[in-house]
Amino acid sequence: MKRFLVVFLLLTFALILVGCGQTTSTSKGQTVNVTLSEFKIETSVSAFQPGTAYQFSVTNTGKTDHEFMILPSSQGNMSGMSMDEMDKMALASIGTIHLGETKTLEYTFPSSTAGTQPEFACYLPGHYEAGMKQDVHIRQ
Repeated sequence: MKRFLVVFLLLTFALILVGCGQTTSTSKGQTVNVTLSEFKIETSVSAFQPGTAYQFSVTNTGKTDHEFMILPSSQGNMSGMSMDEMDKMALASIGTIHLGETKTLEYTFPSSTAGTQPEFACYLPGHYEAGMKQDVHIRQ
């Protein structure tokens, strides 16, 4: 009976982890699943801990190419800026992600970002304006 209870508790715990398994830890850091589509960004995590390593697994499920940028805060419409200027502002980014493609990005939010609200965004022409942005939060 005792053995059954231990097995039952372990299986229950494993199922809970699988059910909540949007975020996992790997040797490269905590995995964050990000989905890009027309025209939105969905993420399995929206609050991050400074100093923690994250591995962003970014998948384009849309019908067109997208990109993934982590910006220090909402930058609004930057349509007049060059990609080089935008890249300099970004905390981290992945260039073109073709439809059906998944790319990864390893990033650790520095302690200087504690308490801020960065933004995930796609700045391909017209995408940001169509809603491809997602506010996130860095814990203090």
